[in-house]
Amino acid sequence: MPGMIRQFRPEDASSCCRLVHACLDEDSSLAPSLKRKIQANETPQTMIERSGLFYVAVYEAEGRVEGLVGLDLNEIRLLFVSPDRQRRGIGRMLLEHAKSFVPASLFPDIFVYSSPQAAAFYRACGFLEKGPFDFRLEEERLHTVFMTFLTG
Repeated sequence: MPGMIRQFRPEDASSCCRLVHACLDEDSSLAPSLKRKIQANETPQTMIERSGLFYVAVYEAEGRVEGLVGLDLNEIRLLFVSPDRQRRGIGRMLLEHAKSFVPASLFPDIFVYSSPQAAAFYRACGFLEKGPFDFRLEEERLHTVFMTFLTG
């Protein structure tokens, strides 16, 4: 049975949090200490708070949340697919869903700060790599790749 994309609901928070933790566990571009810090901040409560700040949607199949996407105006803020469900088109569907909410007349592009490990996925979806960008998380650096997609 195929899944569906729907708006995040507060009862999804724990499932989404577990999904994000599982994806972070698989990300070899993150130092273990940085991974622990990020995971400590990824709680069901922060998921609920984010959903009040920007649009969050989930991909659900057979009652299980298998992916999520977050869109803040024209920035992809979240995009995670359960490690055991990756490479099946779920990430691309979630990305296309989010892109459909960005009006080209207002925003000439959509952007994302991708993990280095996910950059190939975004390139395959038509995003252009603009260069590295580091964020600071306490005393550590979170390496990302700034990428854009032209909407027009």
